[in-house]
Amino acid sequence: MRVILEEQGLRDGFQTLPQVISTEKKLAYIDRLVDAGVTRLQIASFVHPKLVPQMADAEALCKRVEKKDGVIYSGLVLNLKGVERAVEADLNHLACSISASSTHSQKNAGLTLNEAKSSFKDMVKLSKDNDITVRGGIQCAFGCRYEGKIDAHHVLDMVDHHLDAGIDELALADSTGMGNPKALGELMSKVVEKAGPIPVILHLHNTENKGYANFYAALQAGVQIFDTAFGGLGGCPFIKSATGNIATEDTAHFAQQVGYETGLDISKIATISKDMEATLGYKLPGQLYQLIDNQDIKMI
Repeated sequence: MRVILEEQGLRDGFQTLPQVISTEKKLAYIDRLVDAGVTRLQIASFVHPKLVPQMADAEALCKRVEKKDGVIYSGLVLNLKGVERAVEADLNHLACSISASSTHSQKNAGLTLNEAKSSFKDMVKLSKDNDITVRGGIQCAFGCRYEGKIDAHHVLDMVDHHLDAGIDELALADSTGMGNPKALGELMSKVVEKAGPIPVILHLHNTENKGYANFYAALQAGVQIFDTAFGGLGGCPFIKSATGNIATEDTAHFAQQVGYETGLDISKIATISKDMEATLGYKLPGQLYQLIDNQDIKMI
């Protein structure tokens, strides 16, 4: 059995860092991640640079990256302007994403939920008109720090909305890390059934230390593609107390232990996380990278 990990470190991982990572360093990280076996990377978001300074070089980065065959390089867009920018940046895969929470939607994209749903269809159409593969995303699908619990029926209605818009992939995000294995597993089973042949992706944060339990629950529910970030980097500027994604190397190790192949070189990913730790000057949330280069530690 195989599970695919989409690397989010360059986008979700970098967007809240206190220091700006140069375009040159980002390009080097992308090359190293691909060399480690990563076949899907979200490398930028096309958002206002004043709000998210780390993404100010989105166009330059996307145009300069040396794209390898068999690797998906994608960008996140939240509105039509973002799609227009991504088209100019020569990307052929976009994550068009809106929130299941009206409050978060207003903070994250400046749109009410109804406005976001209408805008979403326009984003998908414009992307399709430019031969771009669309990953349709639903943020805060398992809880919102502003509104609390998000009703599962509401999420399933949004799934229908996204599928009706003609997306190529469907992604649900536990943006706040509030999901729990029982509820998340039950919902993802229904989502996988609804999606049918459309690939389903799950984006997990480890805010409440349930990210890896949620990963396992989703595996059992039939999800085969997950977002991760090397070293457990990540967080949203518009969510209270947001913390990092589940770590790429930790998740790959977990997956292999329970019988799934990822195609990733865990040692190479861990080394990248080590280098990022040195760059930032503090430990990252991930655990495995802190162990893997210690010759006295046995890995099984």
